[in-house]
Amino acid sequence: MTILAPDLLYRDGAFHPDLAVAYDEASGRIERVAAAAEFEGDVVARLPGRALLPGFINAHSHSFQRLIRGRAQWRPAGVATADFWSWRESMYAAALALSPDDVYDVARFCFIEMLRAGFTAVGEFHYLHRDPTGRPYPDPLELAKRVIAAAEDAGIRICLLHTAYAAGGIDEPLRPEQRRFATPDLDDFLWAAAELASWADGRPLVTAGVAPHSVRAVPRDWIPAIHAFAFGYDVPFHMHVSEQPAEVTACFAKYGARPVELLAREGVADAQLTAVHATHLTHAEVAILAAPGPIVCACPLTERDLGDGFLPAAELLAAGARIAIGSDSQTAIAPLEEVRLLEYHERLRKLRRVVLAEESDDRLRVAPGLIDGLTRTGARALRLHAGVLEAGALADFAAVDLDHPALAGWTAETLPDLLALCAPPDVVSDVWVGGVQRVKDRTHALDLTGAAAFRDVARKVFA
Repeated sequence: MTILAPDLLYRDGAFHPDLAVAYDEASGRIERVAAAAEFEGDVVARLPGRALLPGFINAHSHSFQRLIRGRAQWRPAGVATADFWSWRESMYAAALALSPDDVYDVARFCFIEMLRAGFTAVGEFHYLHRDPTGRPYPDPLELAKRVIAAAEDAGIRICLLHTAYAAGGIDEPLRPEQRRFATPDLDDFLWAAAELASWADGRPLVTAGVAPHSVRAVPRDWIPAIHAFAFGYDVPFHMHVSEQPAEVTACFAKYGARPVELLAREGVADAQLTAVHATHLTHAEVAILAAPGPIVCACPLTERDLGDGFLPAAELLAAGARIAIGSDSQTAIAPLEEVRLLEYHERLRKLRRVVLAEESDDRLRVAPGLIDGLTRTGARALRLHAGVLEAGALADFAAVDLDHPALAGWTAETLPDLLALCAPPDVVSDVWVGGVQRVKDRTHALDLTGAAAFRDVARKVFA
């Protein structure tokens, strides 16, 4: 048994002194959280100058898109606008250039960056399936397994969300540049998903789930079929939902329903569902996503970068919805920044402060709810017993450096607000996954080799 005793420990929406967490190294799970004095006589690892939180959960990621960070921040002279649809061209170009080894190197570097920012688990929305010519690999799960290997070597927990991508738009064939994404046969897709779930079983850092990419990328009748698979295997079911107005318009024109309405009609808006983005919702759709069960995953840094729009977070939370966060296109890997944008975007929309507030003692406060979205709710989206410091939960922790200049003047009462609303990513100093320390004093063992391999891929792809 290993016992960690930080200066402060985060539980039930607040930081507490004089608590310690004990976990079992073999199982990688927490055994108990108790007053540090109760562990007298045991060997205790003191963490002076540190506050310990549950590890952060990244509920939505496309790791290969880390390669185009900074390379799509322009538009040709004479072109009036740039948006999500024009950004996709840069993404496609990168996707078509990657070998399996490249996919591994880019993913590993991305996952190392996530760990250094405090993420201990990632939901990898994986739709890069075929070789650059569009042919399947001899092992149809070749690239999925490379991404998983990258996560295991980096030491991050991964839920590989095997993603169906069969159309270039509603009733449209895949475009040539989408050929690596192709899953043209539903039965083959479900077979591969079952194979992946079986292959992942017994790997301590790996779980699997399924994802129809979006209403524009799969036929309507695939959605309930893939959901039935998720329900039968008891795995996550994720889907891009209402990210773009054009998607909403096309869905309504074809089906007479907006995307969330369509999911409700198909009976898939339940506890298996995580609806990613959900930036364009009606009041009726807010009510559907606020029913007991579904989770919304916002990706504010990506949504801001792509000009997608604002998540109606105030309306969703007021109706009872739960919101997780994801790094999506890896515009930046900054979990505290992701979650605080939920609040700051609402301040800009509503022209007032302290919008996403919950009652805490005699005050309405934003920070506990934001931290919950970064931890507990994200864990629910990936169906992990994580995101909390309690007996039986995974021993996944992020430690904050209380001596960081950005936190100067902290108190136990103000620290949640400083972290959730003000602090930069590098306040995270140490990270454990399954009880194994992966980041120590802001350093990962693979920092140098991971960065060198990533640079080599970038030079080759963008030569």
